[in-house]
Amino acid sequence: MSDRTTTEARSKTPQFDAALEQYFVELEPQLDEQGGQWRECRFSKRQFYVRPEDVAFYKKIGVPLPTLSPNERARRKFGYFNIYNLFRVNSTHSNKSIIAAYPPNTPYPIYEHEVWNGEGWNPHEFAHDYDPNRDFFSQYQDFQRSVPRANLNIKNSVGSDFTNNTSRVKNCYLVFDAIESEECAYCIYLEQSKYCYNGFGPINSEITYEAVISERLYRSFFIEYSRDCLDSSFLYDCRDCQYCFACTNLRHRKYCFLNEQLTKEEYEKRVSEIDLGNRAVVEEWKGKFSELKEGAIHRANHNEKSVDSSGDFIEQSRNCYSCYYVTESENIAYSTGGLKNRDSYDTVGGKGTELSYEVWGLSAYNTKFSMEADQLRDCEYCDLCENSNNCFACIGLRNRSFCIFNKQYSEEEYWKTVDEIKANMLAAGEYGEFFPPELAPIPYNVSLAMSYQGYDDIQTAVQYGYHAEEIPESIQDVSGEGIDAEDVPLDIKETGDDILAKVIFDRENNKQFRYTKQELDFHRQYNLALPIEHYSVHLARRRIDLGPIDFNIKGRECSKCGKATQVTIPENHPSAPKIVYCESCYNAEIH
Repeated sequence: MSDRTTTEARSKTPQFDAALEQYFVELEPQLDEQGGQWRECRFSKRQFYVRPEDVAFYKKIGVPLPTLSPNERARRKFGYFNIYNLFRVNSTHSNKSIIAAYPPNTPYPIYEHEVWNGEGWNPHEFAHDYDPNRDFFSQYQDFQRSVPRANLNIKNSVGSDFTNNTSRVKNCYLVFDAIESEECAYCIYLEQSKYCYNGFGPINSEITYEAVISERLYRSFFIEYSRDCLDSSFLYDCRDCQYCFACTNLRHRKYCFLNEQLTKEEYEKRVSEIDLGNRAVVEEWKGKFSELKEGAIHRANHNEKSVDSSGDFIEQSRNCYSCYYVTESENIAYSTGGLKNRDSYDTVGGKGTELSYEVWGLSAYNTKFSMEADQLRDCEYCDLCENSNNCFACIGLRNRSFCIFNKQYSEEEYWKTVDEIKANMLAAGEYGEFFPPELAPIPYNVSLAMSYQGYDDIQTAVQYGYHAEEIPESIQDVSGEGIDAEDVPLDIKETGDDILAKVIFDRENNKQFRYTKQELDFHRQYNLALPIEHYSVHLARRRIDLGPIDFNIKGRECSKCGKATQVTIPENHPSAPKIVYCESCYNAEIH
């Protein structure tokens, strides 16, 4: 969107525009010589710097400077959404027991996602009137608690009821953040893959087990940060490798064992002596693999084909400041996830999002402070809305325009009311940031925030206004004969079908689970020992291993040349690698 179009949209709110203009006039003398400003975070009390280009962006989109640091702004969005925790609740629509991302005592009406995404209910029936005599967010909370929410975020999927945040998946079980995948289980961040188990980020892969941030794998197990590999196990940072076992930093290799080049016959003999169907053998090699990774060369970051960018996992992008997991994006900052996003700040996810701020969603254009935005344009403070424009503080709308609190207005009345709301919010110090903690629809302790180091301190979050509560696990049927996890047979070849009828007690983590027939068949077919740890613990540890999402990018010396380089994991962090090379040294050493 051009500056002219943005200005034109703001001119429909003269009271707000005048107040915001005065705000920036008064701000001008407080800026430093570069045009930026150091500020104290309202929550953490830590100092953070608003860069001159940040100030220009806030002026351009018409918002005041943030009162929260980038990390605390991210916490608000991470704390608003639950992806990985599932519960049993009664549907408000049918009164049936259903799986949901909301705990049993949720104050919100919960509908089956098939019903919620269909035509069987009308969001306008829950419309509220705006009351200028009440503060905005207390009104929003009353409105929010009246509108139904979908039990799960599942779209165009088959046989995948125990999943969340998934689209076009088939016969998947306990899979999260997945798209276009089949016959997978216990995975996070899954894309266009089949027969993947216990993975974190396998893409375009088939038949994998414990694959982490890897692409185009085939029949490979215990693989991390690798691509284009097949028939291999225990690889770290390998590319285009076949028939390799326990190797690191390899390129275009075949028949390597512990990074030693072998003949085909030697390799097959060595591998045949290792029985990964035995849990004790698997644990032994996991320990050896950890030692191998400690001695491996680690990149300072995982950015590729990107310029003028800082953060991690940035690909084919330009001018991305302090970002994570973004691809083909330009002129964005403080953002996590996203494809082809432009001129936006503080976004989570999105494809083709432009000129937006503090938005979590699929696609947005000139949209602010909104959650699960899907094809939104010129919207603010909206949640779960789709293909709509010019809406303010709405929930669950589709194909709508000029609505406030789900109430339909004429275009003239809409702008008049929005002007009043925004002017009042700005005067009260409410306008300009994402929904406050008390509006998070799920307890903090089951939110996405708990998945990231730096945000997983519940006590700190509660001090900031988030709520937490103890919630019993209830999605699996845990009635029947139980056995201790340690009593599960060591060898998959000695495991009978009777294991499917038993409840496994993971005593170390105080959790119970069952194996599925699909899972047992996979482990038998590829001779892999059954895990005895609850899937949620395994996936949580994988998220921790990735390190923190910290928008304060750190510096560290290259282990090879001593040159200062940017890293996202500080050198003194427990998960920081020992050997870190800058980009030029890494590329010279590994090719």
